[in-house]
Amino acid sequence: MDFIGDTSIDWLKYRWYFIAFSLIVASIGVLDIARKGGLRYGIDFSEGTIVYPRFEKTPQIEEIRRVLSNAGIGEAVIQRYDREEMNLVMIRVERRGDDTVELDATATRILDALRNNLPDNELVDVSTEIVGPVVGETLRRQARNATLFAMGAMLLYIGFRFEPIYGVGATVAVFHDVVLTLGLVSVFNHEISLNIIAAFLFLVGYSVNDTIVIFDRVRENRQLARRTSLREIMNLSINQTLRRTILTSGLTFFAVVALYALGGEVLRGFSFVLVTGIIIGTYSSIAIASPIVLWWRRYRDRPASQRRKAKTKPEERAARV
Repeated sequence: MDFIGDTSIDWLKYRWYFIAFSLIVASIGVLDIARKGGLRYGIDFSEGTIVYPRFEKTPQIEEIRRVLSNAGIGEAVIQRYDREEMNLVMIRVERRGDDTVELDATATRILDALRNNLPDNELVDVSTEIVGPVVGETLRRQARNATLFAMGAMLLYIGFRFEPIYGVGATVAVFHDVVLTLGLVSVFNHEISLNIIAAFLFLVGYSVNDTIVIFDRVRENRQLARRTSLREIMNLSINQTLRRTILTSGLTFFAVVALYALGGEVLRGFSFVLVTGIIIGTYSSIAIASPIVLWWRRYRDRPASQRRKAKTKPEERAARV
């Protein structure tokens, strides 16, 4: 499919505009997180009550949501799990009180509301679970470590396959994607849940895949045109892979937009990270990763005297004069 033809855009000419745009978006996200006193963690990472009722018949999620909302439990996360014929539902409510007595009381309120308002679909079995502060902190630490481990493994892989600076460029681009997407998650007031952590891990893999495609083409073109400057080769490589980038990212984008629109409230945060992450990840593979590699190669290739001069402070240079 050739719907955009061959392009010859000088992408690296606009690298400072790209960097300025990224800094502005990142600053908006960081300021919003600071204004709200931190990220908004869901019950997966904070304290709360989880109730696992099993119904006699197939439960209707919207009906359960309406019953709990009428009972004053409006911010519950309701999900069906296991096989459909098992009629199992998981209801999660974030902690509001100061001690575990409140957590037990919330479980009792949920069960009373279900028993009193769903007489045609009685409860067959029930179990409850209290998520304490230690569990929440452990999950936050594990989620953070999983993301950092994925980025570290990616750095080693790309550094081994290409050159270390390519791994640094790709890692900075992924870090850029995570920071910008996390800021937008805060701006749009989505809570951090296990689903969103899974979406971020997907984003790490997706973003680096696009970057590797461009770096791979840069390596091929450097072997074919040894006398051409790295900047020209990078622009050529980005333009050569642009059609592939638009097709793959565009098709994935349409799929996750459909998930965002039709996936329901439970998947809203998950699909939001995918929608924004695909846009930001595609943008960073073009606008962030390549300029970092170009800057480092230019710095490394400068004569040693110029590098020492660049490191010298202005006042020291003035004193020498």
